[in-house]
Amino acid sequence: MLTSALPASTGSLLPPFDGAAPAVLSSNGLFERALIVEDLDEPREWLADLLPQALPSVRQVDAVATLALARERMREHAYGLALVDWGLPDGTSEGLIAELVAARPGAVVIVATIHDDDMHVFPALRAGASGYILKSQPQAVVMAQLRRIELGEPALSPSIAVRVLQHFRAAQGALPAAAVAGAGPAELRQLTDREIDVLRLIAKGYKAPEVAVLLGLTAHTVSSYVRDIYRKLGISSRAEATLEAARRGLVA
Repeated sequence: MLTSALPASTGSLLPPFDGAAPAVLSSNGLFERALIVEDLDEPREWLADLLPQALPSVRQVDAVATLALARERMREHAYGLALVDWGLPDGTSEGLIAELVAARPGAVVIVATIHDDDMHVFPALRAGASGYILKSQPQAVVMAQLRRIELGEPALSPSIAVRVLQHFRAAQGALPAAAVAGAGPAELRQLTDREIDVLRLIAKGYKAPEVAVLLGLTAHTVSSYVRDIYRKLGISSRAEATLEAARRGLVA
């Protein structure tokens, strides 16, 4: 069953492993009702359809588009499973993740996003997320990652798992400076390499579906990148994006 609502402490990054064998978590009803927080229609509907396929124990999916709507639903129900995007129209999901984890013991919160850089990954894990998957992956890969949570394993995209391992090997418990710095005004203006690629093509006049083909991405992934670029740069139109790209030397 799908219901939908549209918009009108630092510490260990992952839960400690106690040596016990993985247990199937669905038997206690933890996953019977799940929450999805995603502002774009297409990926929200895709995740809502995908989740019960990956986890048959999910009987109802509540899908909302903003942090405010998510908190309204949380006043009615303590969710044991949630898939949340990181960047939403009314803020990042960092605080929401912590609230979901605190509201129900054993709650599993998975960040489902397009971002695989340290400035997104580590704040999400520190907030209490027990998984981090990339929406740009093929459906079969995402389903396989989601199925792992019923065994008590973290749902991590391969590139994210590599980042976590590199973090522990290199830093020995100290977070990368970029992850700790947060997202102040200066950081918000820093685009990732992929966002720069998208900005360059948008500034050259390509439409989102054309950008998707050129970069080997899905259309909804490109839409997510465009939304984040606009948010970071404080702009709201293609004309402004073109001017910003020219200022950065991305187009002649």
